[in-house]
Amino acid sequence: MTMPVKQDAKLTLISETTNLSHAESVAYDPNYNRLYVSVQGEQEPGDGGIATIDVEGNIIDNAFTTGLNNPKGIALSGDYIYVSDVTELVEISRETGKVSNRYAVGDEQFLNDVAVDDQGNVYVSDMRSSSIYRLDFDKVFTKWLSSLELENPNGLLAVENDLYIAGWGLPGSENSEGNTQGRLLKLNITNQKIDKVTALPQGNLDGIQVFDDTHFLVSDWRRGTIFKISKLGDVKVFMTSEASVGDILYLRDQKLLALPLNRQNKVQLYKVN
Repeated sequence: MTMPVKQDAKLTLISETTNLSHAESVAYDPNYNRLYVSVQGEQEPGDGGIATIDVEGNIIDNAFTTGLNNPKGIALSGDYIYVSDVTELVEISRETGKVSNRYAVGDEQFLNDVAVDDQGNVYVSDMRSSSIYRLDFDKVFTKWLSSLELENPNGLLAVENDLYIAGWGLPGSENSEGNTQGRLLKLNITNQKIDKVTALPQGNLDGIQVFDDTHFLVSDWRRGTIFKISKLGDVKVFMTSEASVGDILYLRDQKLLALPLNRQNKVQLYKVN
């Protein structure tokens, strides 16, 4: 195990859950006090799914949901879990783990993260087409916004009337290693105005979580860095984990940070001191 280095926070590793095949995203369900983990398997058709673990890192059910292809982002709304699965948004029962519906327009290319706003609308990013799709409260699924200003969106997080976006980066933004670099963005849900939170690109940004009233935690998938970014765009390194850290989870009331590590097939849980 590679321990974090160069970290701004004081963290204690409390558990490491292994045998989670290409874990990509973690979400918390307060109704059942459990974590959902999207497991991509070996990216063969139908070998992906959702696993459940408890907040101590113990596996509850390694096959809560099966038959998915390459699941990534997870968000909860009402009685359902919503998961992106390559070219579909999949609706899953929170109680049983059974798939209840699948949504697609037909031109989706590479769906990634999922977020839910205060009105119950579900958003899913398409990283390859620089677009965001939306399943509205009436279960109508549409391509909601397509723009290069979204910087090939990966992570999504709805906060009041804004949708925060972790950009993967556009062609032309490559660093010295040839990898695109994206910014943290803010999208007004009402008028679809896009603002740059960070003036400069930061990396292959992935997961976004609220840390406190003025800061977010944002992961850089390629470098394994977790940034602490203020709403004004100030950037600090919160911690450095391992490459391929995906859609992170932070439970503010429990001071619990969950890191899904895709290539390492595991989820790490940290207590933030």
